[in-house]
Amino acid sequence: MPSNKKWNPGKQPLLRGDSKSGVSVPSPSADDSIVRHILYLEGPGRETPYLSTSEEFEAAKVFAQGGAIWATSVRKANDSGVRHISKSELLSCMKGNGKGKAKWNSAFEVMQARRYVEQWSEHLLDFRTIAEPAAVVALIFEKT
Repeated sequence: MPSNKKWNPGKQPLLRGDSKSGVSVPSPSADDSIVRHILYLEGPGRETPYLSTSEEFEAAKVFAQGGAIWATSVRKANDSGVRHISKSELLSCMKGNGKGKAKWNSAFEVMQARRYVEQWSEHLLDFRTIAEPAAVVALIFEKT
């Protein structure tokens, strides 16, 4: 699914498939394991401080499941205090049992999360330091 062209954070949007009514609101104080987030452990309704986004429109379309595609940019996120965790940063911390927030007790699950990052050209938006995530989500995302 990922394209071969290099994604440019200054020129190309980050895309997210979500509901037609709006983007899900992250929980800044939730468990901050990146592997837990990417593997979607605990399923729908789980709290997470991250929002997954993609470089690829087709990936966002899959996750929209009939909802809508929402767009933001690295600059909008950063200007609002949201940290962008790039695909390359995710891939670099997901080796072996993982590093930093990607540290996990199963090297196999870290490897599976890494595959998903590659497959979906995933980037994370980190809301751990955001006091009012709903307001920031509304500010930085727009429906495409």
